[in-house]
Amino acid sequence: MTKLVLSIALLGLSSFAMADLSESCSAYFDKVDSLVKAIPEDTATKQQTNMIKQNLENAKQQISSMPETKQESACQQGINLLKQIEATLLKK
Repeated sequence: MTKLVLSIALLGLSSFAMADLSESCSAYFDKVDSLVKAIPEDTATKQQTNMIKQNLENAKQQISSMPETKQESACQQGINLLKQIEATLLKK
């Protein structure tokens, strides 16, 4: 459940074809992809997981259409947020 909440938070904050992404965006989306894949596949989370996956694909498309400097800025913010969330979760 924590992973589901984390994934939703990350996708909500990144309202933004992997080949067109900057290096930091590729790293950011790789990390988010791995978090989404870690969500248990069961009937309770299936609908939410599908929504998260769709939002993630939309975010990738939106960011890939941005100039690289804006991609870097947006994805660096996402990476920093991931680090903060991970630090918070590790404290618990």
